[in-house]
Amino acid sequence: MVLEQLFKPDWIEKKPRHAFLLGFIYSIVGVISAKLVFGANPGLMAVAFTSILLLPSLNTLLAIEENQARVRDKYWILKQLWKDHNDIIEVYFYMFLGIFFTFAVIAFTFPEQAIVRFFEPMFQVIGLSGEATTLLGWTTEVAGPTIMSIFINNFIVTIVCLLLSLIYGAGAIVFITWNATVWGVVIGFYAKQALLSTAEVNPFTIFFATVLPFFPHMIMEALPYFTAAIVGGIVSKAALREELFSSKFNEIVKDAIVVMGISLVILFAAAVIEIKVYPILA
Repeated sequence: MVLEQLFKPDWIEKKPRHAFLLGFIYSIVGVISAKLVFGANPGLMAVAFTSILLLPSLNTLLAIEENQARVRDKYWILKQLWKDHNDIIEVYFYMFLGIFFTFAVIAFTFPEQAIVRFFEPMFQVIGLSGEATTLLGWTTEVAGPTIMSIFINNFIVTIVCLLLSLIYGAGAIVFITWNATVWGVVIGFYAKQALLSTAEVNPFTIFFATVLPFFPHMIMEALPYFTAAIVGGIVSKAALREELFSSKFNEIVKDAIVVMGISLVILFAAAVIEIKVYPILA
């Protein structure tokens, strides 16, 4: 693929912050492609095209990560676990930010009616329908969701990300892209509404003042999705390259279980913030 030559996986693995450009540019290409091919209803296809563009690079990075897990010595410590996998977590983090800011900027800068029409599926996710609407990390409080209901919903999404990665390698990227897209479109649209009501304020001030209160909660909620996608992809690669239930394979699986356990703690903390802290910030 031509774009993959511009963002070589080993270059991104060494400097994870460059994954922001990967997410940003691939999202722009995905949006343009969706509009050209599916002009009538391009919102979902923008997510699909962006995910397809990201898959080759992520599959290569997961293969690199599985190699790093194999060469680690026999002594297991949490610090070493983070050292082994922090680069790929950073790649997903910056890539998520790139996708998020692309769609947030689009929603903020383009005309309101065009954005609502273009990204209709994203707005349906937070549509008020007389009951709590929750999907892939976004919750609309209508029927009074609880901490446990939000945690269970996001736990299900995390497990789906894990299963998709186990089956398809980097297949969970479609869920991560969708989540980043929904956050970006909705927050960018809210910032647009704020700008229209306070036209005398600098647009950049309005944009970042709208984004920043959402940011900590968004990242905490998305982080378990990253780790589930990474864990599933690494175990998937290991299942192909290692003998099942060998010492090396078991070591990788042990890493995966610990990482998922930490992720669930973060997921629960995100649910607490959403119920107790987020309404105040919003």
